[in-house]
Amino acid sequence: MPTWLMWLIIAIVVIAVVAAVVAAVAAQRRKQGERDRARAAELREQAAAREPEVREHEAHAREREAEAALARAEAERKQAEAERLAMEARERQEDAARHRREHEERLREAESLDPQQQATDAGTPRTGGAPATDAETTITNPDGTTDEVRREPGA
Repeated sequence: MPTWLMWLIIAIVVIAVVAAVVAAVAAQRRKQGERDRARAAELREQAAAREPEVREHEAHAREREAEAALARAEAERKQAEAERLAMEARERQEDAARHRREHEERLREAESLDPQQQATDAGTPRTGGAPATDAETTITNPDGTTDEVRREPGA
């Protein structure tokens, strides 16, 4: 057999093998494409079947968010009220302290004018000083506490 004929047969066999491989790969790709399309259709059907459930979950999430917004607004309102009450309490404390200072100043002024006056003039306690004739008296301190004080005779 001539050499050229042998080469021709080899070339035809190689071309046939390559064509068979190409055809097999193409068939495999077609089958894979068909499987992919079938799987995609199945996934789409499953997704469509779950759509109402997903929408329901989204609606519940929106409801919870609205409840959270209401709770935040209520908390902010209560915080503002607490701050207002705290400010009012501070103002009242400052006012009470101012009245206390004025009261104590009047008592000191009265004491400086008449240091021998009894500790309780018309029910008003004194802040200090010695009693005129009593051996024991009650003294009200500036902080509101009281002390029993005994005076030594002849002092």
